[in-house]
Amino acid sequence: MKKLFFNPFEKNSETRLLVFGLILTVAGSYLGYLFNGRYDGVIDLHFIKNTTLAQPFIDNLITIVSLFAALFLVGKLINSKTRIIDILNPILISRVPFYLLTFFNFKNCISNVTASIVEKLDLKGMPKELDLSPFSMILLMLFAMISILFLIWFVVLLYNGFKIATNCKTSLHKLYFALAIIAAEIISKILISLLIY
Repeated sequence: MKKLFFNPFEKNSETRLLVFGLILTVAGSYLGYLFNGRYDGVIDLHFIKNTTLAQPFIDNLITIVSLFAALFLVGKLINSKTRIIDILNPILISRVPFYLLTFFNFKNCISNVTASIVEKLDLKGMPKELDLSPFSMILLMLFAMISILFLIWFVVLLYNGFKIATNCKTSLHKLYFALAIIAAEIISKILISLLIY
């Protein structure tokens, strides 16, 4: 069970992983639409009041392509035999934690709470008055804690897949991996901000 959640790449064929990853991507994008989630960055999920059907799909496409470009380049640098499918599969599978987080915005719970907080900020970004119900506070804290755990899960999944794909071993290789994620985050943010949809 541990392997399934943290390293499904060892015991599953690349074709099976690809098909499963593509199905999860479509399902996750649709969940983004249902729960008003925007995947507006490689390591981002934000909730808004209303999401169009296209937005989470385009967000996902941009984040996946950005992450693929950065990791494939680094993968080739580490190991010239790195293949496209070996980098793509971990990216598709590692997005699952973000898709699961969308359920927190059932009936716009999270987006309503965050919108009420933003409305009470002054020009310096400090809250003028913060009058949240105990339920809202608990919900926000729970969401924040689970988001951190799921972000770690995302990185572990991605790294385990990348490690198998490239045979990375050294600390320098791990640094390249981390820098690739940061670069992909920046690229995806810029591309999504440039698109009006």
